Amino acid sequence: MDEIFIERLKSLIKESKLTYDEIAGGLDFKSKSTVFKYANGQITKIGPTGIRKLANFFGVSPSWLAGFSDEKY
Repeated sequence: MDEIFIERLKSLIKESKLTYDEIAGGLDFKSKSTVFKYANGQITKIGPTGIRKLANFFGVSPSWLAGFSDEKY
């Protein structure tokens, strides 16, 4: 995934003040390391379903999160 996605995801995580465990639990991810790896660019392939899940969890537009739009909501 590109830098825009990483930057925006990190920002959402910071603003939420939630732990990686709490986010992973809310998304039904297997572990907090998945969220951590997305936010730090260690996992570079995230599909539309993953982007949609993250966007819905944080209440933002999937297009914005993926970097395709500047409209956050």
